[in-house]
Amino acid sequence: MKAIEILEEVRKLPMFTIGDLSRMLRKDEKYVRIVAYRLMKRGLIRQIEKGKYTVHDDAVQFASFIATPSYISFWTALSMYHLTEQIPIDVMVAVSRPKKTIDFYRQRITFTKIRHFWGYTKLRLRDFDIFIAEKEKAVVDCMLAKNVPFDEPAKAILTGELDYEKLIEYAKKTKNDTLAKRIGYLIEKRGSDASNLLDMVNRAYTPLNWSVKKEGRKDFRWKLIINESLDEL
Repeated sequence: MKAIEILEEVRKLPMFTIGDLSRMLRKDEKYVRIVAYRLMKRGLIRQIEKGKYTVHDDAVQFASFIATPSYISFWTALSMYHLTEQIPIDVMVAVSRPKKTIDFYRQRITFTKIRHFWGYTKLRLRDFDIFIAEKEKAVVDCMLAKNVPFDEPAKAILTGELDYEKLIEYAKKTKNDTLAKRIGYLIEKRGSDASNLLDMVNRAYTPLNWSVKKEGRKDFRWKLIINESLDEL
């Protein structure tokens, strides 16, 4: 099979492995590794990591296929749903097992291990169906992992088009009282009912914003220290 024919086939995949190429060419992996190396040296394919390649430039197209299971979440998902004004530099992926960051040319793919591996779906992105968190789960993931600034998921709750019943359901599903306090408070500030989360509120006071000093007035209903002005978000 000529190089142009190989490229036509692998272009149909978000990413491909040596095994995929071996089945495609009906050759053993030793031979296929040489083929892949030559194609890469010619700039016709790009290596994602050892044994994994792509012909596509945008890491979002293949990031949720690198590790299994995984899905796009956190700041990247908020951006794709237009729930943030910021354009994140990294492609952020939720995984069930630890995985090292990948530098893919001018993009960086980061992997965050999470406990609550649910609430994701498929989304058509150009020619492929990628795995991505639902809007509400992306907010939950951000607030549990704390790998984005507090104001990003907070703004998504306050100004975004979310299913607030689903957001409450997901908060309860995590059984995380700190998460329930923050989400409940923000939903009520938006003007919606979040009283179903009150049974998760304990007596300890929690800072609303996890990344700044624990100073501010106390909200008795949600047992929160209000250390962030929502008017400034």
